[in-house]
Amino acid sequence: MIGAIIGDIVGSRFEFNNHRNKNFKLFAEDCHVTDDSIMTLAIAKAIMETERAINKDYEKNGYYSLLEEMSVRYMQEIGRKYPDCGYGYRFNQWVFCANPEPYNSFGNGAAMRISPVGFIARTESEACKLSEIVTGVTHNHEEGLKGAEATAVAIFMAWNGCTKSEIRNKINSSYYPLNFTIDGIRDSYQFNETCQETVPQAIAAFLESGSFEDAIRTAISVGGDSDTLAAITGAIAEAYYGVPEILRKKALTYLDDELRAIYDEWCEFTEAGHPHSKFKMLTKYIGKLSDRAYFGDWVFDDENDGSSEHPKQMPFVKYDELVKMFVDEFYQFSQSHPEYKLMKYHLILEDYGVQPNTAGLRDAKVELLDAQCILAMIMCIIRFERFGEGLLLNFFKEGIILKWLKRLKTIDDSDIVSNPANIPNQSSKDK
Repeated sequence: MIGAIIGDIVGSRFEFNNHRNKNFKLFAEDCHVTDDSIMTLAIAKAIMETERAINKDYEKNGYYSLLEEMSVRYMQEIGRKYPDCGYGYRFNQWVFCANPEPYNSFGNGAAMRISPVGFIARTESEACKLSEIVTGVTHNHEEGLKGAEATAVAIFMAWNGCTKSEIRNKINSSYYPLNFTIDGIRDSYQFNETCQETVPQAIAAFLESGSFEDAIRTAISVGGDSDTLAAITGAIAEAYYGVPEILRKKALTYLDDELRAIYDEWCEFTEAGHPHSKFKMLTKYIGKLSDRAYFGDWVFDDENDGSSEHPKQMPFVKYDELVKMFVDEFYQFSQSHPEYKLMKYHLILEDYGVQPNTAGLRDAKVELLDAQCILAMIMCIIRFERFGEGLLLNFFKEGIILKWLKRLKTIDDSDIVSNPANIPNQSSKDK
């Protein structure tokens, strides 16, 4: 949920003054919380109060009907305290109406507030049903329901370890054709408050990003309804990358005491206050690699005879898409985490006593190594592929990459247990 809040705050100053590139200061004096954050927190409050009142035996215990009631209650109760936060005309009428009814809207407000559903759902079908309930109290138009559901499903998938390719395929097949690029639409995209002209662009901004911050910057660069577009992108990016602590802390300074109390309550309720796994972008591949025997094959040229007229092509490895995706995301991770200095992998490995060759990498005692060294070993074998094609394939087949990722997961889990409040460790000179 904090990803949506950050996107909203960062995008707030660009909503009617679009900034069509990724070079800008994230937080500025004229940034502020808008209806995107306020309604997101209202939906979070509705979910919490519903689950406290009723166990998750949905059909028998009347969970859905109570969630619908709570969604109306808290969007009105909280929303009325912030009458000037940027509501659309029809939603503003709904917030202050004595007998609120859905008004067949397909506005992008349906998607901007949906992120708590994506994080709380246990299954994809549950994410869809919860999305329908909390959205239908206002945005009961087919396109409004679809926009919210597509966003909730993307968040759910990202949170539960799906790859970008899997998320893209799901959105393409079930919701919107993502047959465009952000660069391709940036110059022509116009301000639009509909789900069908906001949600696909927001999801594409996430899919093209390399980190949480890059996702926010990419979303803002599209133009249009910047705060809402960035809120949607930010929620998915949070689920996929996690949120840098410095950005989380800065965004929370924009919340007043009441909104901050709801956010803190949500963190405690969902146990979301602990650190997001630093390496989830990589360790999500553990399950995918564990269940897979095929990573690629050598391709040999059997069609040509080696003559000057028909020279043979050198053998090469055709890697499985999963491997190519892992390599791409590893490079993205390296670029967005310069603190690990992974392009100096030779020096890192030497410092840890690991020989930067295939034998040294195979024999390394991974249980004794920290995250920087494990990451350096992954970088090393990926870079070795340039000089000895097929080496990376062997390391996947032999389960060595999987072993390294499991070590990263162990380090992540240990960090979460030892630092549950998500407070970066400080040296004595910083205290």
